[in-house]
Amino acid sequence: MNIKRLPRLFPRWNIRSRIVFGILATGGVALVIFALLGAAQTTQVTASLSDRLETSVSLLAEEQLINTVNDEAELANQSFLDVSEEVENLANAWESLQAQKRSLSQGTYWDAEQSLFQLETGQYGNSANDISSIFIPAKYQLDNEILTDVNISAYLDFYAPTILETHPSLLAVYAIDTRGITRYYPNINLAAVLPPAFDATQRPYFEITSPLFNPQRRTRWTIPYVDATGGGLVLTIASPIYIGDTFSGVVAADMQLTQITSQVLELTIGETGYAFLLDDAGRIISMPPAGYDLFGMNSEEWNSQDFTSQTLFGIGSDELQAAVRRMAAGGNGLLITDNKGVDTYISYAPIPVNGYSLALVVPVSELQGAITTARLETQAQLQAGTRALVLSMGLLLLVAILISLAIGQVIAAPIVRLTNVSNRIVEGDLSAQAPVDTEDEIGTLSRAFNTMTSRLRELLQDLEKRVEERTIELAKANEKNERRARQFEAISQVASTISSTRDLDTLLPQITSAISAKFGFYHTGIFLVDSRKEYAVLSAANSEGGKRMLARKHRLKVGETGIVGFVTGTGKPRVALNTGEDAVFFNNPDLPDTHSEIAFPLKQGDEVIGALDVQSTEVNAFDQEDINILTALADQVSIAIQNARQYEATQKALAESLATGRQFIDTGWQQFLKNQKITGVRHTGAKTELLYSDKEPEKQENALTVEKARLHRGETMSLPIKLRGVDIGVVDVRSDDFRGWEQDELDIVNAIIERAAIAMENARLLYESQRQAAKEQKIGEVTARIGASIHMRNVLQTAVEELGRALPGSEVVIQFETDKTESSPA
Repeated sequence: MNIKRLPRLFPRWNIRSRIVFGILATGGVALVIFALLGAAQTTQVTASLSDRLETSVSLLAEEQLINTVNDEAELANQSFLDVSEEVENLANAWESLQAQKRSLSQGTYWDAEQSLFQLETGQYGNSANDISSIFIPAKYQLDNEILTDVNISAYLDFYAPTILETHPSLLAVYAIDTRGITRYYPNINLAAVLPPAFDATQRPYFEITSPLFNPQRRTRWTIPYVDATGGGLVLTIASPIYIGDTFSGVVAADMQLTQITSQVLELTIGETGYAFLLDDAGRIISMPPAGYDLFGMNSEEWNSQDFTSQTLFGIGSDELQAAVRRMAAGGNGLLITDNKGVDTYISYAPIPVNGYSLALVVPVSELQGAITTARLETQAQLQAGTRALVLSMGLLLLVAILISLAIGQVIAAPIVRLTNVSNRIVEGDLSAQAPVDTEDEIGTLSRAFNTMTSRLRELLQDLEKRVEERTIELAKANEKNERRARQFEAISQVASTISSTRDLDTLLPQITSAISAKFGFYHTGIFLVDSRKEYAVLSAANSEGGKRMLARKHRLKVGETGIVGFVTGTGKPRVALNTGEDAVFFNNPDLPDTHSEIAFPLKQGDEVIGALDVQSTEVNAFDQEDINILTALADQVSIAIQNARQYEATQKALAESLATGRQFIDTGWQQFLKNQKITGVRHTGAKTELLYSDKEPEKQENALTVEKARLHRGETMSLPIKLRGVDIGVVDVRSDDFRGWEQDELDIVNAIIERAAIAMENARLLYESQRQAAKEQKIGEVTARIGASIHMRNVLQTAVEELGRALPGSEVVIQFETDKTESSPA
C-alpha cells in the first residue's frame, strides 16, 4: 500500500483525526514491536542471569559444605592430635628421667623397696593410696634393676595426673617396659585387678608400637574397641620409648570416643543434614539413624553386631561404596547421590592423625533454597513488568486519541528516545538510562525501564564480584597447591637420589640442586663436621658463590661462626628471616644477595654430623610449611650420609674379607699339594691314573708322548678350576673324534667343575682336620705317658722313647745345659 494515498482514504477526517490516526497507527505498531522485543530480550537476559545466579548459588552451597566438613574434621583432628602430643611428651619425659638414672634411682621421692609388696598369687603391687598403680608380673623377683627402674618411673607422677585433668576424655595413662612392668594412672590397685601372669607386652597397642611393627618410632593408634566397663568406644594411643637406640617400652593412654561421637551426632547442616564418622577400615565410629537409612541398614540390628565387623565396605549404592573406599583411604571429596528420590550432598574429609574420616550428608534442596527464592522473585518481577507495560500501552493509546498533532509530535519524541534506550538494553548495554522529562505514562515507562536495568545491573555486578573473588581464591589455592606439589616432588626426588646413589661426592650435589630447583631458593649447601669436631666443612652447594666456596674448601668454626656454626654446635635448627637483624648471621661475600637463611642439623643418633643450609634473596622467605618440609629433607639427608658411609665401610670390609679368603684358599692348596705331591688325575677311556710330582722321568716322558699324539688326533678344551675366585687347577678335555664343542656340553663341564671344586675344597678341609686331629691325639698320648712317670730318670727315658716312635729312624738326645758362668776345673 502506498503511504501517500492513505490521506485520500479519509477525505472527511480533519487533520486532528488524521494525526490521531497516524499517532495511533504508527505509535501502536511501534509500541507493539517495542513490547515484543523488550519482552523477548528481557526474558532472555533474565533467563541468562537466573542461570548464572543458580550456578553461583550452587557453587557457594558446595563451597560452604566443603569448608564446613574440613573445619569440623580439623577440629576432630586437633582433639586427637592434642592427646597424641600429650602421650609423646610423657614418653619424652620418661626418656629424660632415664638420662638422670643415677640421681633419681635412690628412692628419694618414692622408694620401691619400701612401697612394693607381693600378693598371694605372686605378682607385686603397691598401696591404693599412691598416685599410681604398680604391677610386676609374678615371674619376676625384685632385684636392684627392677627397683631402680620403678623408682625412676615414679617421677611420672609429676606429669601424668596433669594430662588426665587436662583431657577428660582420657580414661587412663600408663607406662610399660619390655618386661611388662606397668605404672598406671589413676591408681586402681592394678596388681589386684590383673592376673599374676598378665603380660602387657602381648597387648595389641604394645606390639604395634614395638620396633618389629614400628621401625619409624611413631606414635600408634589401635582399632577402637568397646569398653568393658561401659565407657563406650575406646581407643589406645601408644608412643615408643627408646634409651639411645634400645627399645625400652611404651607410654600409652586410653581415650574415650564419647566426646568425639557426641560432637559428630550433634553436628547439623541445613534442616535435616547430619554427620557420620568412619575409621580407616570403614568401621562406623558414629552415625545417626538417618545414616543407616542412607545405606539401607537397620540401625538396631547393626549395632547389635561386633564392632570390629561393622564395616561399610560393599554396602549401599555404587556411589556410596566408592565414597566409603575413598574415605577409608584418607581422601576428601563431594558427590551428589540419589537418596530415595532426593538429590543429596555427601561431603567428606580425612582426620589425618589417625586415619578417620568425617562425612556431612544434606539434601541439595536445603542448601540451594536461594535458587528457588530467586526464581520466584524473578517471575514476579517479570509479571509485574508485563502488567505495567500493557497498562502503559493502553494509556499511551488513550492519550494519543485525545491529544493534538502538536501534542502527538511531543509524545512521539520521547517514544523514539525510549525505543533507542530499549534497543541499547536489548544489545546488552545495561548502563543505558531512559530520560524522564515528563510525568505522564512515557515518564512512568521510562522510570520502569530504568528501575529494571538498574536492578539487572546491580545483580550482574554482584555476580561478577562474587565470581572475581572466587577466581582470586581459586588462584591462591592453586598457587599454594602447585608450590606444595613442587615441595613434595623435591622430597621424592631427594629420596630417589638417596636410594640410587651411594657415593657422597655424587649424592650431596644432587640433593642441593634438587632442593634449590624445586623450592626456588638462592643457595643450598651441605656442611659436614670434620673428624675433630672442630669445623663444619662445606661439602656440596648449588649456587655460583657456593661453588667458589667449595673450591677454596670453605669451613666454619663449630659453635662460633654464623648460623651453620650455631646449628652444628647446638644440634638445633636456626632461622634468620631477616639476616640484617640477626646477630648470629655471618655476612658471606660469596653470597651477597642473602636476606633470609635457615639451617637444620644433620644427625646420626644424638651426634651432629653436619648441617643443611638454605638461603633466599627474599626477606621472610620461610614459612612453617617450608620449615616442616625442609626438616624432613634434613632427616633424609642425614640418613643418606649414614647409608653412604656405612656402604663404604661395608664394601671395604667385604673386599678385605674376600682377599683374606682367597689368600687362605691359595695358601691351603699350595701346602696341600706340597704335602701330597699330587699334580692331578688323568682319565682315559676306562682307566684313571693319579699324577704325582715325583713320578719317574721316563714314565712322564712316555705319557707326554701319548698326550701329544692324541692332541694331533683330536681337540683339547682347557677350563680353569676356580674356588671363590682363586684358580686351584685346570681341566683339560681332549676329544679324538672332534666335532666341535656344543653349548650344552660346555654348560655340563662348567657345572661339573664348579661342584668338583667345592667337593675338592671340602675334602682338603676334611684332610687338614683329620691330620690336625691325629697330631693332637699323638701329642696327647705322648704327654700322658710322660706325665705318668714321677721320677726324673723315668720321665727322661719315656720322653726319649716316645720321641723316637714319633720320629722313626732318628736319633733323640736330651741334654741339660750347664751354667755357662761356672769356671772350668783347673
